[in-house]
Amino acid sequence: MNKECQGIAANGQLGESCNGDPDCATGLSCNPLGIGFPEGYCTSDCSASGTCASGTCTALSSGPKVCAVTCAADTDCRQGYVCCAAEGDVCLPAALCAGGSCSRPVVASAAPVAQVVALGTHTVGETVSFTVPANTASIAILQQAKIAGLTVDSGGVTENSVVPLTVTKPDGSKAFDFAAGPPASSADGGTDATGIYYLFGGGQASTGALIMPNTSASLAQGIPQGTWRMQLNDYAYDCAQGFFSCSDGGVNGDTYDISLVVRPTTATGTNLDVNFYIIGQEQNSSHQTFTAANAKGDPAVQRMIQTFTSIYAGAGITVNNVQFFDVSAAAQSEFGTNVNADETAPCDLLDQMFTLSNASSTNVINLFLVESIRQCANGGNTGGTVVGVDGAIPGPATLNGTVHSGAAVSMADLFTSTTFCSGAINLASCGPDKVAYIAAHETGHFLGLFHTTEMEGQDFDPIADTDKCPCFPCASATDQANSCGKSSASGQPLVTAARCVRPGCGGGDNLMFWLLDESVSKGTLTAQQGQVMKLNPAVQ
Repeated sequence: MNKECQGIAANGQLGESCNGDPDCATGLSCNPLGIGFPEGYCTSDCSASGTCASGTCTALSSGPKVCAVTCAADTDCRQGYVCCAAEGDVCLPAALCAGGSCSRPVVASAAPVAQVVALGTHTVGETVSFTVPANTASIAILQQAKIAGLTVDSGGVTENSVVPLTVTKPDGSKAFDFAAGPPASSADGGTDATGIYYLFGGGQASTGALIMPNTSASLAQGIPQGTWRMQLNDYAYDCAQGFFSCSDGGVNGDTYDISLVVRPTTATGTNLDVNFYIIGQEQNSSHQTFTAANAKGDPAVQRMIQTFTSIYAGAGITVNNVQFFDVSAAAQSEFGTNVNADETAPCDLLDQMFTLSNASSTNVINLFLVESIRQCANGGNTGGTVVGVDGAIPGPATLNGTVHSGAAVSMADLFTSTTFCSGAINLASCGPDKVAYIAAHETGHFLGLFHTTEMEGQDFDPIADTDKCPCFPCASATDQANSCGKSSASGQPLVTAARCVRPGCGGGDNLMFWLLDESVSKGTLTAQQGQVMKLNPAVQ
């Protein structure tokens, strides 16, 4: 078959173009462009039988199994389709051919049914409207790829992040505008995002969450009632529309499942449930294999939970229910020591590990205890070891089993240095305290908190009551002269925790400072940080 456009005619056979079901032969239905099939695609659902009258039954990364045209090469497929070996040598849109080992599930929210609004499947470029009732405390816009490419190339390969072009409030003002650019510079040369309504953190390929409020401005203004509008977008659509220069990956047809969690003020709470998945293989305090069955009886694990709980109690959040889960030996072997902090695309090991959280159907935070977290040699020198990494900021709250449904935490210190694990938190001499601190920090990210200050001393969180530590005047004299404010920064840390615990240079002791320093870090949280977390739908 030549790769040329086909006209649409009645009685279309398997794989032929269509505008709707009447265009397809008896027994076939039309998968339309609206869910990512260029020019439509006559097919049938084979989820139950696993067989097709013709062609091959293939399990897509999201959605049901469908019958597709069997092929040996791209030339056997229509224009806009490729011969996808990973899905069984069938003709599919390129965006659906992600690789046999890559799972990008679309899942249902675990929030109370009364708070969830399903808005269906929409194509990038569409404007989606939704109604926010009076007395709403927070809203979470959850976007899950039904069909979407993985990357775009705009002078370098970038993950195809889903991000609205705009989110408009009922009065016509913008809650978020992707084209608005970064926040304004502050007097110290850094950024000041405290005055914008929503801060987008990036890195939300395949699955994205936009949860408001997350800044001091939106905490103060609240969530107005009325009709809101969101223009759906991802980086691939930006490419196709010419919003920025792009040499590959630009398409107009990516589709996403959109749902809302609308949380009323009457349903706000302070309870947080946490699931720990035991990915690494460690010996516990009794020199037995660490498992879910013996976790809660282990004194080191008990101390970790106690310390985690006490950190969140300082923000007015009660850690209510903690559960532990085992995973298969294959998952332990694949993920336990192999997840890489620099490789965070949906099909990389880190994000694929997070899909294991489908073991739970409740509204929880999912934390994955690994033996270690690797970092590529060219990943930058941060002056320390990576001990935790999140799927996204914020995480897709109330969704279990997606590529961003969790955070990885190194448990290398969990069963070491336990002699001094009594009394106050002791990060220097109590290993369980250190693991608890890492877990609490990553949970803060999942709940929507950014680093109070990033390592270069130029980017700060959007919270007004957290202390900041700008490169000028807080870095050393050498770093100020050589690196502060320069685009060719060395990649070395400029503002360490030890330099950020004095007047005008603060935040080094905050839970969300970029660096854990055993002699300085205390796990403190401010009132507004606590507000952002408590308004996240994962806190019940």
